[in-house]
Amino acid sequence: MRIYSNGIKILIGAIFIVCVVGGALALQSTFAKSAINQSPANSPHYLLNENEQTYGSVEETTSVEMLPDLIHVGSVNGIAGYLLKKDYLSELVHDAPLYAVDGKTIIGSFHIGAKNMNYPKNKNGLTYGSATDAASPDAEPELIRAMGVDGTIGYVLKKDLDGEHPKSPEEALAIQNSRSPGGRDIPLYDVDGENIIGLFHVD
Repeated sequence: MRIYSNGIKILIGAIFIVCVVGGALALQSTFAKSAINQSPANSPHYLLNENEQTYGSVEETTSVEMLPDLIHVGSVNGIAGYLLKKDYLSELVHDAPLYAVDGKTIIGSFHIGAKNMNYPKNKNGLTYGSATDAASPDAEPELIRAMGVDGTIGYVLKKDLDGEHPKSPEEALAIQNSRSPGGRDIPLYDVDGENIIGLFHVD
């Protein structure tokens, strides 16, 4: 009788251990799947290019982990320019390659400046200063210091300089084809962003 009782106790103990271990493994698997589903590659709001890289703006995410592979930082001749995530996150002040949306074609370079630049504001509440001091295009001032076609120093509106943001490679090509081969001119303003004091040529 005692042997039978001990056998039941051992059996119940084994079942208990199997349930605990099995439950822990199932819970770990659920957490792993959840973490995988939160990866940037599976993020629903970023598009994929032809090389399976995600691309988009930092404004679309709330954490570093969710940043896309290619981060939009401006445009060159109407073509959207992107930084590789590793370059965008770099703490070094340097010039990094600026890629087209395919992540392979280099269309220029982008200056990675000092982080956390606090730009002054003019009387109209617009930030102004040099874009080279910004850590990213989103950190650039609203009025960017520039030299006009005649040598006049002034400021261009960031929105004028960036131009239209294409939402796909096809749209980027359409914008590129509609641009004049000689570039375009945008207004050069005073520091208050009110008076036009010249023209700035965007190549």
